[in-house]
Amino acid sequence: MLDLLKFRIIDEILIETVWNNDLLEYVGKSERLYSDEIKEKQTKKYKNIYFTKHQNRLEISGSIHYFFNDELHNADDFYIEYCINAIVQIKNIFNLDLNKCYLINLEYGVNINPRIKVSDLIHNLIYHEKRQFARTTTYFDFKQAGNEAYKQIKAYDKSVQFPHECENTFRFEIRTRQAKFIHSLGLFTLQDLTNIDNYNVLIASLLKEWDNVLLFDLSKDIDTKFFNTNFWEDILKNGSRNKFNNQKKLYHKKLGADNLHANIRKIIERRTKYLKCVHIPTITKVETAQVKILFNLFSIS
Repeated sequence: MLDLLKFRIIDEILIETVWNNDLLEYVGKSERLYSDEIKEKQTKKYKNIYFTKHQNRLEISGSIHYFFNDELHNADDFYIEYCINAIVQIKNIFNLDLNKCYLINLEYGVNINPRIKVSDLIHNLIYHEKRQFARTTTYFDFKQAGNEAYKQIKAYDKSVQFPHECENTFRFEIRTRQAKFIHSLGLFTLQDLTNIDNYNVLIASLLKEWDNVLLFDLSKDIDTKFFNTNFWEDILKNGSRNKFNNQKKLYHKKLGADNLHANIRKIIERRTKYLKCVHIPTITKVETAQVKILFNLFSIS
């Protein structure tokens, strides 16, 4: 579920303990001029985890999912117990005090297998809240929406990135850009990410952000204006403050309860609950198979 982690250490003793670990490989250093003062930063790495030392802090970042998979990929189901195990592994390697590792950014999401082609699904993602989904690359399998300074919503075809690891796999992901958003979820340090119950807020956050998505469901026979991007743009430009949300509610009402957006929400909810369970590695397709699961009730202090 978790992917990118970025956290900060400001405790001087802990910084020196981590920075002087023999497992770290030196990458390099750089200098920048700030208000007539030259500030230097140095970077080391361990596997895919980068350690950047500034004058008054140490910032550590990397994909916890890649780390767990020995840097091969992040295309499979990343069970919450696996994530916690990976964090504890990093803690033990670098003698971290997790309560002194302050979260800066997170990237978390879910991989699902929808009943339609992922390329079609992405094509018909139009808005998140009142911000348009946009293609930030030349590839047609990736869209993004949101405030670059606060949080971003990413949607893409994971099977294009890793065709040998998965197929027709849709990734829906939240990328935080400020610690303020993480704090609003009640998460402050790495220690918080070793308590499995705290992942409930990430699951709830994913579902909330999906609820804020406007998705064209072209399988429905309703007024074609609802499938016209100019219709929604005109509402935002010329309508009253609440008109967009009111028209969105009307659109969903006309679609009926059995619609593409609602069905994908059910799959996201089912998959995230599955990721919170202790994994019994016999079956991979939770949507199509009967799975015996045990609920993981532990937390790590």
